[in-house]
Amino acid sequence: MNEVVLDVGAPDGTLVRALHGVNNGPVTYGGLVDASDLYREAQIPFVRLHDPNWPHAWEVDIHTIFPDFDRDPSDPDSYDFARTDDYIASIVATGASIVYRLGESIEHSRRKYFVHPPADAAKWAQVCLGIIRHYNEGWADGYAYGIAHWEIWNEADNPDIGVMWSGTDDEYFTLYAVTAKAIRAAFPEIRIGGPACTMINEAHTREFLRRCRDERLPLDFFSWHTYADKVSSIVDNARLVDGWLAEYGFDDVEIHLNEWNHIAEVDPAETDPVRVRRFLFDRVKGMEGASFAAGVLCALQDTSVTVANYYDGQPRGWYCGLFDDFGAALPTYGVFREFGRLSGLPRVRATFDGTTSGLYAIAAGRDTEIEMLIANPTADVVRCVITGLPSSAEYAARQLGEETGSPSLDNAGEMMLPAHSVVVLRPAPSPTTPSRIAKE
Repeated sequence: MNEVVLDVGAPDGTLVRALHGVNNGPVTYGGLVDASDLYREAQIPFVRLHDPNWPHAWEVDIHTIFPDFDRDPSDPDSYDFARTDDYIASIVATGASIVYRLGESIEHSRRKYFVHPPADAAKWAQVCLGIIRHYNEGWADGYAYGIAHWEIWNEADNPDIGVMWSGTDDEYFTLYAVTAKAIRAAFPEIRIGGPACTMINEAHTREFLRRCRDERLPLDFFSWHTYADKVSSIVDNARLVDGWLAEYGFDDVEIHLNEWNHIAEVDPAETDPVRVRRFLFDRVKGMEGASFAAGVLCALQDTSVTVANYYDGQPRGWYCGLFDDFGAALPTYGVFREFGRLSGLPRVRATFDGTTSGLYAIAAGRDTEIEMLIANPTADVVRCVITGLPSSAEYAARQLGEETGSPSLDNAGEMMLPAHSVVVLRPAPSPTTPSRIAKE
């Protein structure tokens, strides 16, 4: 059995950052499922719009809003904002900020319908300006949402048979350049970003950064994605992104990890697609996925990532680990709710001993009262000895996803962490004194 020591020390001078954003809103299946209250409870900070499922998968896409490309993009009657208005309003009502992906949703169908290079990049950019005016300046009976982040396309480097981009690399770079310059000229205050890269096509991403540098293209945030079975893979990619941005002179841009989730290693001998899907998504929705998500959210605190968006937040059957198809909260939702509680609190140093334990922890609080979340995304049971906890309080442990059988913290500060577990440690409530841990 593995044994680790988790040492708790003094405040480290930073605050817990709200990196528990998601992709897509809380309303799905045409309004039949609505998890808005749970979004609010978890204080979801950012919602990125890509691959929505209300009432269909194209709610925020260019072709939905501007269905006839032969029309005039300066004419409000050329746009159909109705369904997108309703969808975005449901997200704004949760209190989350929006990252709006300008482009199209992924297409896994044999025939590709909308993921093609626009026939006229300059006209497509003008359509994007109309969308921004509608949601930020009230144009065409619109709104004043003040959406700050606008992303140009998604995963043009995805090598999976053109599911996101049927054109060449050069065609995408041209589309980005034309659109980014048009947006900057019309809206100098908003943040422009991309390329929402997969991190598996380095040549494409480097060429994107080179062109942004050499052509002085607007790039306020750099966005990237990673799906992995180890938390360390996401951390390694975060460091790789830091290196690329420094190399090309973009040290000051925001860094958006705006798609991430757990993907288990599948037996290569398994050829039944039904069993493969069930294997993958059962893990996303269970404690394996929850412990992975907890580990990622802990680890991201020590990276340069500015905004992170789990894929996917909306209640549906595939990559969403927060809810089931009916909107009931799953264990990963509990992880996000805990990070909502901790966000904004002063961080307290929480470090494991020199072993490569594969465990992750975050501690935060004020005065002598702290809260802690410990993630064990490994397949091993681990004996964890916690040292340095303030002695002025008694602590209660709770294992997320378990109604009973939560580990106990003994007098020596020792507890057993089950495989694929997430444990929350906080001061036991006093019958007379309320907890002093609260956001200011």
